Amino acid sequence: MSAARPARRSERGGVFFTLLVLLLVAFLLGTLYLFRAPLLRAFADCWVVDEELEKADALVVLGGDSVQGDRVRHAVGLFHQGWAPKVVLSGGPLRADLSEADLMEKDALRQGVPAASLIVFRHPATNTLHEALALRPLLAQHNFRKVIVVTSNFHTRRARRVFRVVCEKDGLPVRVSASPDLRFHPDRWWRERDDRAWLFLELVKTLHTWYELWRLPAEAPQAQAGLFTLSEAEGPAPLPAPLPRA
Repeated sequence: MSAARPARRSERGGVFFTLLVLLLVAFLLGTLYLFRAPLLRAFADCWVVDEELEKADALVVLGGDSVQGDRVRHAVGLFHQGWAPKVVLSGGPLRADLSEADLMEKDALRQGVPAASLIVFRHPATNTLHEALALRPLLAQHNFRKVIVVTSNFHTRRARRVFRVVCEKDGLPVRVSASPDLRFHPDRWWRERDDRAWLFLELVKTLHTWYELWRLPAEAPQAQAGLFTLSEAEGPAPLPAPLPRA
């Protein structure tokens, strides 16, 4: 009987410990649920980079804009505020005879940017890294000493990392300005299916970009940039096979 009593006490202690753990887990889950909105908003804010701007030589608008042209509209606003005298419109092919840069040019002209202030840059790149490599020689050709990269809010952190690796080694400072985007609303992204999808996709692309940058040799920016060079004076031309989207 003396051996049975310690066993029962041990069983009771195990039950109490299990209940304590379950109560603690329930408390943590309840706390997370009560404060889910600020926590999820903070998570989204981690992906949005909107740096303090300084006067620059050009605003560089990346391709992949929303159907409403949010990136172009944001860049035009910065142009009219006097942050830079030039706007570089970077866009890949949509069809054999039409690029996204052409559509961006029409939007910018319609919103009051003089044609002389626009640099329309067509290229075959289909991901952020290859777009940065394509832009690199163009920015050097125009002797830009500082640029502001304009892209969608959810894309800013990845874009900043890519452009710092590709451009800042050459002494070209890059600031990133976040454009509001109809596809992603940081204050309520968890409530909308499309917003959740865009954030998930951006997480996957960020991981892949880190891998690409890790594999990028030191000489790769110089070597690869030439593969994507296409003068803004050239019209839409036969383009190389599309690169894998990342």
